[in-house]
Amino acid sequence: MNQTLDQMKQWLLTHGLAILAILVLCVAAYFLLGLLVRFVTRRVKSLDAKDDTLLDRRADTISDVLYSAGLVVIFVTALVMVLEEIGVPIAPLLASVGVVGLALGLGAQTLVKDVISGLFILLENQYMITDVIEVNGIVGNVEMMTLRATTLRDAAGTLYIVPNGEIRIVANRTRDWSRAIIDVGIAYEADVDRALAALQSIGEEMVADAEIGPLLLEAPQVTGVEGLEEWAVRLRMMVKTKPNQQWDVQRYLRRRIRLEFADQGIDLAFPRQEVALVNMPAGEKNGDS
Repeated sequence: MNQTLDQMKQWLLTHGLAILAILVLCVAAYFLLGLLVRFVTRRVKSLDAKDDTLLDRRADTISDVLYSAGLVVIFVTALVMVLEEIGVPIAPLLASVGVVGLALGLGAQTLVKDVISGLFILLENQYMITDVIEVNGIVGNVEMMTLRATTLRDAAGTLYIVPNGEIRIVANRTRDWSRAIIDVGIAYEADVDRALAALQSIGEEMVADAEIGPLLLEAPQVTGVEGLEEWAVRLRMMVKTKPNQQWDVQRYLRRRIRLEFADQGIDLAFPRQEVALVNMPAGEKNGDS
């Protein structure tokens, strides 16, 4: 019994202290990683750019990826050091990994593919945190990005985690600038020229508006008659906006168009059906000849 206690004390004094030192180093590395991420973030944000908001989002994206990659490096390094300290031979373990790797090849290939794709997404600056993108039929706001996966949240609040290796085509709806497009259907009986003039007037008011004006990059354009539908004459209005602001501009436009058209007596189109009643000859009623 005493011999066992002595062995435990000896093990704690040697290997136990070494493991404790490894854990302390891990904690120190964790804090150093945080300092490094903050330093890189500040450096990126301090660069000269035309759009400071865009630079801030770029810095946040880089910091997220750098932080997640750093945590993986710290964890793997600490695990290897602890295994060596408790007597687990690393060399045979690594050799066995080569044998087992054949069986795990498919899974490893998928992971490597995700990481490589994540690196290219980051280096090519395909999208950033807070961008609204469409990937694999999913439209959502980029909440988080790591080397392995991208996290999206759609308008309904559903959270999607998309492996970077599965991303083939990215549609970025908020990069550099956006465009608000409004189609207005008016009745065939309405005066088209009058409706177009009303849209042009609304566009001029938008530019001068203290709330909406700063969101615009160009003056609104009324393109004219875009289509003749079954029950409506379709007019179109477009305006170039700052990134991610097109939806606010569209909501403003819909409200102003509804109020302005109502004031001017311009009828908006809605589905309708005309029924013609034809008087039948008396002799043909009820199928009589």
